Amino acid sequence: MASGGWGWFTTVASILIGQATALTMGLINNRSTTRREARARAAERYKVVAERRETFELAQLVEVNTLLRDAMASLHAFVSARRHYSSRLREDPAASPETYRQPLQDASDAADAALGALRSRTGFILADDVRALADAAEKALTTAAAGVQRDEAVDPGALGARADAAYEALAARLRDIYATRESAGGPGI
Repeated sequence: MASGGWGWFTTVASILIGQATALTMGLINNRSTTRREARARAAERYKVVAERRETFELAQLVEVNTLLRDAMASLHAFVSARRHYSSRLREDPAASPETYRQPLQDASDAADAALGALRSRTGFILADDVRALADAAEKALTTAAAGVQRDEAVDPGALGARADAAYEALAARLRDIYATRESAGGPGI
């Protein structure tokens, strides 16, 4: 009878140990699954943020490139209008300067607007080295525009060199972003 009395205890203890083991393993598996899912969500959030950052940066780089080209074109138009104005005054000194001033004023306003647009967008460039070159080009163009306003000579070679350095930096950063996206297997834009 003594051995029969312990048999039920062994059976019950085995069942309880089995249940406890199953419950513990379930909790461990659930905890592991929860951590794995949390890591996957965090990785997905990081990926989404990185893609948004790249998309924003791409848009800014393309826009600054376009604005820099527009600023260069408007500055050339301003220089041309200034030359035309000066030449007209030399050809016909008796004419009132106001007669020829409006095209010059329109070109000046266009150059100011283009430089203002460029200046307002340059700060959004995320890469410090690219932003520095774009800032330098913008400052050179602004200085040149001020010089044209005072009827000073403009060195197109120096302006072109500053602008070319900025164009190249913008293009290099664009290529870098696209190369990073391709190597990561992300969708191309």
